[in-house]
Amino acid sequence: MQILMIAPQPFYAERGTPMNVKLLCEVLGEAEFKIDLLVFPTGKDIKIKNVRIIRLPNVLKARSIPVGPSGIKLSYDILLVKAAFWLAITKKYHVIHGIEEGGFLAVMLCKLFGIRSIFDMDSSISEQLKYSGYVKSKFLLSIVEKLEKWTLKNSSAIITVCQDLTDKARSMFPDANIYQIEDIPISHSNLPNTSSSEELIKKFGLSDYFRIVYTGNLESYQGIDLLLASWKVFSKQMENAGRYRLVIVGGQKEQIERYSKIAESYGISGMVTWSGQRPSKEMGAWMDLSHVLVSPRSEGTNTPLKIYSYMSSGRPIVATRRKAHIQVLDESVAFLADSDPGKFCEAIYNALNDRKTALRKAERAKKVVEEKYSYSVFRKKLLDAYASIRCQYI
Repeated sequence: MQILMIAPQPFYAERGTPMNVKLLCEVLGEAEFKIDLLVFPTGKDIKIKNVRIIRLPNVLKARSIPVGPSGIKLSYDILLVKAAFWLAITKKYHVIHGIEEGGFLAVMLCKLFGIRSIFDMDSSISEQLKYSGYVKSKFLLSIVEKLEKWTLKNSSAIITVCQDLTDKARSMFPDANIYQIEDIPISHSNLPNTSSSEELIKKFGLSDYFRIVYTGNLESYQGIDLLLASWKVFSKQMENAGRYRLVIVGGQKEQIERYSKIAESYGISGMVTWSGQRPSKEMGAWMDLSHVLVSPRSEGTNTPLKIYSYMSSGRPIVATRRKAHIQVLDESVAFLADSDPGKFCEAIYNALNDRKTALRKAERAKKVVEEKYSYSVFRKKLLDAYASIRCQYI
């Protein structure tokens, strides 16, 4: 089967969607599907079996493309239309698989050329535009929403990454061919660790502390403001607070500078370590060195990719009681808290001090990942999705 996969992302980049795209390609490539992967011009060159990476020309001389909606991303989306159309008319594909807004284009091309389409719905584009504030016009937002509904209605198959997206798609089109394929822990991506937890502890001066670790980007929806406000409460209420260190792994330089100023204004800058961006192959070591892992997510409904790795780590998890988390986490596997500094602080305290409960939750989380979010489960679901449309082109 020949596949055109349209991924409007930098590739390869160590962040959520590009990592998911890599996993998709690895599974399909190993199953002997032939894939042309159309991506943005930026990213690291990698080799994947049976995958040809086709990059857009870097006409804007971009060095990086930020997470979320932006002018530069929109510019390359427009160029993506031309490139995808040219590929579709010059090469025979059996399926066009579009990720995020690439799904709109995939379904349009498939309707035009009479072939099968897959809409990989990693998020609701219309809702993402709303809460990002990038598009404020109600008229434009309504157009995007209608386009999203049209794409869902006309897709041969829909892939969602969480229950919330499945429910939204199913509520609009009850008979849609939907496959819910959740992310899996990063550790399943066959990435060897380049640093041990002991090396990182020594490098960042963390040996004398209880370590509360956050991993991920520092975009506003991640809830770093809540995390720092909670840490301020913790510093005032916890006896011997100086023995504890909040370790924030990730973030661009300007984001770290902005949040560092907030930490300084709270009087907690000496209790926070900022690692900056680190390679994904180190994430296992960062989780190993933690005493507690935190996810203070404040916006959105998609489950963060890191949650699956957190669950696999064997460390207690503290997370906000939001749909993004509770469609995977519950009180049996994590300490959940309302999006309030005092409540989140209390959950961190409980995870640190009620070690019997913390261990029980961490062990249960690890078991759930092995049963529901493993590589083998991901592979079976993805190949089932393709099998459901394969007979339609033979």
